[in-house]
Amino acid sequence: MAARRSPTCGRKTSGPTRTVKVVVLGQAGVGKTAMTVRFVTKRFIGDYDPTLEAKYHHLEFVGDDLVQFEVLDTAGQEENSLAVEQKIRWGDAFIIVYSINDICSFDEVMRIKFLINHTKGPDTPVTLVANKRDLELDRMVARLDGEKMADTLGCSFSEITTKESYIEVARVFEGLYSKCKEQSQTKDIRRGSPRSSPKLSPRPHIRRVKNLLKSTAGKHLDVPSFGTNFC
Repeated sequence: MAARRSPTCGRKTSGPTRTVKVVVLGQAGVGKTAMTVRFVTKRFIGDYDPTLEAKYHHLEFVGDDLVQFEVLDTAGQEENSLAVEQKIRWGDAFIIVYSINDICSFDEVMRIKFLINHTKGPDTPVTLVANKRDLELDRMVARLDGEKMADTLGCSFSEITTKESYIEVARVFEGLYSKCKEQSQTKDIRRGSPRSSPKLSPRPHIRRVKNLLKSTAGKHLDVPSFGTNFC
């Protein structure tokens, strides 16, 4: 399944369209598909088949950048880590979703982040999303616990309600793109910075010979042969 929406007419971009591949991960039933569809279409649809997996394509302005989001909405049914790792390899950035009324989905977060670190590296852009804030009466995971988890795992954090707020959902994806852009620019700067050539001091025996020649300038000197040890 794929969905597309044209960007706002008349907007000027700061360059060519940029593409970012986002993988949405988490247990089944936490609202991954509802969140993704909300971002792509602005509509909220509450019921989905939790076994289905889909990829969405969506054009969106983030600041002055026209961004092509390719979003892989995973089913959340995989028990085989190798199947999850294959999806992680495809992505550039990741959203890990849990539901505030499902403690088991929160317990799954650390395992998913470990797989991302193992497959893509610890510096990969990741954001942790606590979904279904509208179900406050059924809350099982405190916001502070989510913030502490994100801090421990080294990723950003958002607590949102997909049902009630498109803006909150959009900020998750846009913030993730901004992290990707910042990381890409940092890498470009590092690649472009010229490496300074190390200053090599003369080898001790060569330095001694030079000093000897200076001190005996104008005098006759028998210099012994250094053979193969000279270089």
